[in-house]
Parts: sequence; C-alpha cells; structure tokens
Amino acid sequence: MSEAKSLLLGEGSLWETIREVAESEGVELFDLDLPSERGGSLRVYITKHGVEEGQPAPSSSEGPEGASSEGRGGVSFEDCVRVSKRLLDMDEESAFIPENCLLEVSSPGINRRLRRPEHFSGAVGERAKIKYRVPETKSVRVVTGMVLSVAGGALELKSDEKGEVVSVPLAEIKEAKIDFQF
Repeated sequence: MSEAKSLLLGEGSLWETIREVAESEGVELFDLDLPSERGGSLRVYITKHGVEEGQPAPSSSEGPEGASSEGRGGVSFEDCVRVSKRLLDMDEESAFIPENCLLEVSSPGINRRLRRPEHFSGAVGERAKIKYRVPETKSVRVVTGMVLSVAGGALELKSDEKGEVVSVPLAEIKEAKIDFQF
C-alpha cells in the first residue's frame, strides 16, 4: 500500500484529522486528493453544512435584493484560508502532511466529483454524468441525466438521451460528477 493511501486509512488517519479541523471551522470535509509518491498537492475540498455547491446558503438575514448577508452558495475564500491555516499550523507541530507536498484547500465546485456514497446521496435531484463499467459486456458506458435515487448500492438516474431510468451499481462507477447546465 502506498504511503499516501495508508495515511487515509485507520485510526488517526489524515481523513479524520482534516475532517475534525474542517468541522471545528464550521465546514465539512467533502473529499481529498492525495499526492503521488513523488509529491504534488494534497487537495482538500470543503463544503458548508447542509449546503450543496451552487445552492444559496440558508440564512434568515437577507441583504439587498434578497441576497444573504453571509453570501451565496457554499464555501467562501475565508473558509478556505481558515482551514488551510489551521492545517499548516498543526503540520508544523506534528508533520502529518507528506513531505514534498503542497496543501490546497477549496470548494469542490459546482461540477463537483462524486466518489463516496454520501456524494451520490447528496446528488439526488441534480444532473450528473456517470461513466461506468457494464459487467456483462465488459464495456464502459457514459450516461448523463437526473439522479433519482441511491439505494441498495445502486444509483438510479433518468437518462437525458432516451429518458429511460438507468440503474448503475455504485461499485461499477469509474468516474462521476455533477453536470450543471448553465
């Protein structure tokens, strides 16, 4: 197992450390991209509690023209700076970020990648592009459409192309992301 992958697993894992820091700063850890064995970037993607990218942040204090005084959407630049500073301060004490590695903290973006089961559950009602393996034919298929549900280890979406409901086992998904249409 690579050093980077071993950091992600188990007690005291990199994931848990970053998750705790993110939550203490009022955001959630959405995903991580680990550096390669040769170095690179540790990318930390954060979101706001209960706010999906591209959606207005819930707020009872409305500013001019109905805009929230806390801003729109999920993560702010200030959120990223706070989490990044906390992680770098912790790294100075305990060196948990791999050597030869840059730290990047950002929002996953409006066309965020979907990898974890909670990502797929959070995408219900959104348009997604899914690339998956068809076990019977050993081929790869790409389908774009509205995510209808996630249950029993499978994702169901209504295909844009034919309007049919397609069921895709989560274990067969090779790549997935939100496909927001502007």
